[in-house]
Amino acid sequence: MWDQIVDRQRGIGNFTDEIIEAMGRTRVLVAGAGGNGAVLDFLVRTGFQRFVIIDFDVVEATNLNRLPFMPDSIGKAKTEAWKEYLQKLNPACDVTVHYRRVTKNDEAWVEDVISEVDIVALGMTDIEANFLISRVCHRLRKRMVVGPGTSNCWVVSTFTHKGRISLESIGGLGTEGTDAREIDYRAILPGFMRLYMFPGRVERLYPETLEKVQRGDIPPRNCKIFISMVNAAACWEIVKNTAVLNGLPLQNTKVIEFPLVQIFDPFRGSAYYYHAAKDKIGIPNWLTGRIRWVSHQR
Repeated sequence: MWDQIVDRQRGIGNFTDEIIEAMGRTRVLVAGAGGNGAVLDFLVRTGFQRFVIIDFDVVEATNLNRLPFMPDSIGKAKTEAWKEYLQKLNPACDVTVHYRRVTKNDEAWVEDVISEVDIVALGMTDIEANFLISRVCHRLRKRMVVGPGTSNCWVVSTFTHKGRISLESIGGLGTEGTDAREIDYRAILPGFMRLYMFPGRVERLYPETLEKVQRGDIPPRNCKIFISMVNAAACWEIVKNTAVLNGLPLQNTKVIEFPLVQIFDPFRGSAYYYHAAKDKIGIPNWLTGRIRWVSHQR
């Protein structure tokens, strides 16, 4: 089945036989099986077939707006629903699932899991889980792809962990060297969120809706249209990282390395970059390849 799934993309730019074969060998950890977990559908249909999935939630009726499940999956653990889905689509899929909530006490376990994978796609909703997985990826130098599913646009970046660049350092969280079990996560939440508040993000929601989400009165808002965009972006980034990790050349593209974030705003029909460390917007010229940087006025 894998051969048939990947057949029609052969010959598209950067989908060489070598890259496609590498995708089939690459083990991807998808941390968070909800909106961001929908990257699994893109990955398996692109040719990835070795997965590790972490999530603690179950499928609800409202999840069917963005996840490829049927009503008979309601009530199942998302991890198991995804495993069934992936192996039904491609029976050769190797899928390991962990139905558990990741907390600040799980650093050793997280390190064991991440040490066995090649690339991590981060999409958890809890700050402790996001923080811990990010910290372990940095320590192990495992490439980590991010793209917030609630951004309602195409947005993606990769933590390649070059030098000291990490979520903690760029966010200025002041937590480097502090035991994860002793961190005040409420105190660092604003700094953590600033990393993902690229220009225009808050404008996606009506003000009264945004206030309810921020208070925790309602879950974050998402829509299949935009969930598909962000997960397509993450899948494409994972393809590019797979090429780089296997020493294969990329043509006319490159990995988007954090603190640079790539964004396409479907509301305005505009594409731009955001430098999370410098708080600057980069406007690309597709004819010359040059980027014009301007300060972001919040």
